[in-house]
Formats: sequence, structure tokens, C-alpha cells
Amino acid sequence: MKRLKTFCCCASTRTGSIITGALGIILSVATIIAVWLFQKHFVRFTTYIFDEEFDKKLADLDIPRIIITINLCFTILICSLLIIAVCKRRSWLMLPFVVLGVVLAIGLLISILHTSITYYLMDYKTEDERYNQILLATAILIGGILYLCLYLYAWAVVFSHYLDIRDEETRGRYRKAPYRR
Repeated sequence: MKRLKTFCCCASTRTGSIITGALGIILSVATIIAVWLFQKHFVRFTTYIFDEEFDKKLADLDIPRIIITINLCFTILICSLLIIAVCKRRSWLMLPFVVLGVVLAIGLLISILHTSITYYLMDYKTEDERYNQILLATAILIGGILYLCLYLYAWAVVFSHYLDIRDEETRGRYRKAPYRR
């Protein structure tokens, strides 16, 4: 992968990494608030492992909300580590974000495809309901793919900055870059 030199054609990868970490924290906090403010059964959580009755019992005990909240707290921690790593120029502190970013991108792609395909394949009672569900599935698919592209770009900016810091640590901060043919 070729390293990126700038973030959005105007800022450094350092600035882009800090912005990425800050956005991760802001979006995680907003999601935690949204998960706990919406009515319990407004958003449906299913496991696809257990039967429907057990899923309902889990949802009644707020287990899915608690798991999502714990995951988002870890995201806040990792994004905070990213910001600290960029400010202190420590590549090893950036590793959790770099590694987790790839895993989250794969999970996001699977989630987008699963959700949109589920809406495409639902049984419909009326033609109007069918049209609304197909419209929703298409919006989820297109919006999700656009979000995935934005996420991958932000990850590429952080990864480029990680490689720059790692190279700087191995050759020394104030030495000239080695001659390249």
C-alpha cells in the first residue's frame, strides 16, 4: 500500500490521525447515548444463534445494550490511545487502532451486507410495505458502503502516520532519510 502524505489534500497525516481519534470518541459517545435513549424494542437485537424467545429474554435484560456499550467504551479507549500516541510520537501505542481498524472494517462490511440482504428478503404484506423495505435496504447498502469507504480512508491516514513514526523511531528522529534508488 502506498503511504498517504496528506489528509484531505490539505492537512498532515498527523492532523488526520488526531481528527480520526477525536471523531471515533465523539461517535462512540453519541452511539452510547442513542442506544440507551431509544425505546427498548425500537431497535431489535438478534443473535441468530439462539431461538427467538431467548433473544427476547436477552433483550429484556438489556444484555445487547450492555455488550454494545462495553465495545464502544473500548473504542473510546483505543481512540484515546491513538491521540496520545500521535502527540507523543509512539508507534506501539497506535498498534491497537491499526489492528482493530482492519477487523472493524471487515465486521462493518459483513454487517452492511447482512442488514441490507435481510431487508431485501423480508416477507411483505402489502406492495407499499415492500417498496418501503426495498428503499430502506438500498439506503442501508449505499450509505453503509459510503461510510465504509470513509472509514477505510481514515484508517489509511492513521496507518500511513503509523508507518512514518515507526520509520522515524528506527532511524532516529533528526537524521536524514536514507538514500533511495
